[in-house]
Amino acid sequence: MSQYNIEELKLLNEVFFALFLVGDFALFLHFHDSVFPWFTLLGAGIGLSVIVLCWTGKKHTYFIASLLVATAVFSIVYNWQAIVH
Repeated sequence: MSQYNIEELKLLNEVFFALFLVGDFALFLHFHDSVFPWFTLLGAGIGLSVIVLCWTGKKHTYFIASLLVATAVFSIVYNWQAIVH
């Protein structure tokens, strides 16, 4: 494998790890509460992004960005009934 392919796989792993991390946490919150606690999901996503940003700087930008986007998307998805109705 070339160095380019290895770097591409690392970036893809960062994006998928953030997506699965937020998705699993959102599913856990969805099953353990009758009303979805979207402030908890937003706080966890933003807090983890700040922690990773402070520790690594801009080295893992794709992880931070995909973590924030996945947090916003899953918050909207699990609160869709409360938003629309």
